Amino acid sequence: MSSPSIVAFVSAGGVPHEGDPLYEITQGRPKALIPIAGKAMIHHVVEALAGSRYVEHIIIGALDPADAGLSFPFPIGYIPDTGSLMGNAEAGFAYAMEHYPDLDGVLLSSSDVPTITPEIVDALVEACFRTDHDLYYPIIERSVMEGRFPGSRRSYVRLKEGEFAGGDIFLARPTLTLSHRRKLRELTETRKNALQMARIIGLKMLLKLLLHRLSLAEAEERVNQVLSLRGRALPFPYAEVGMDVDKPFQLDIVRADLEARAR
Repeated sequence: MSSPSIVAFVSAGGVPHEGDPLYEITQGRPKALIPIAGKAMIHHVVEALAGSRYVEHIIIGALDPADAGLSFPFPIGYIPDTGSLMGNAEAGFAYAMEHYPDLDGVLLSSSDVPTITPEIVDALVEACFRTDHDLYYPIIERSVMEGRFPGSRRSYVRLKEGEFAGGDIFLARPTLTLSHRRKLRELTETRKNALQMARIIGLKMLLKLLLHRLSLAEAEERVNQVLSLRGRALPFPYAEVGMDVDKPFQLDIVRADLEARAR
């Protein structure tokens, strides 16, 4: 196919409340606006997406541009907060499909992966379009993540092939239907409830996962069966897509990285 036409959606919802590790830093302001190397964190993400050769339009969700004081030298679409991460992602996908019906895919990104670059965004799009799936989810092997960001202390899932952290940027094709999105939301919302997860993916699969006997292929196949879609877990060589900022020490890591890059 010709060069794919991509719309990027950045979910900027989330105001840390008292008790959250980032509350003392944000003080009631959105996490996306934490200053890093002279810019709001979300600004680094949007710049990387805008610099991609494939991204033609960018949408920001759950952030009022007037209140945030954001300004970009290119057009940005804005949609309101739905109140949940998956709700915002679903709304961003729907907005993109409605306003840009000829697109080839939607990149769904969080606003707290500020170390991504245009080259990394390009590499992700190209890796996704080598196969024909509805949804692509990048995963990062532990040695890749810790080699790039030592001490980042990400959360890993242990499979037969190794330990993997999840990325914070997905790519969805237009073939991802409303039914798929609803099932995906249900699966995501039950990820911390073992009984609900067992009901959805099956007790056998859950036990294999807990015993670290589940392979990547088995996990992918079962999730695809549950969601009735063609999804792909994509081992990805760039840790930046999974280096999100949830805690102050992770903020220190990305701040040092971006300040060094600026110098």
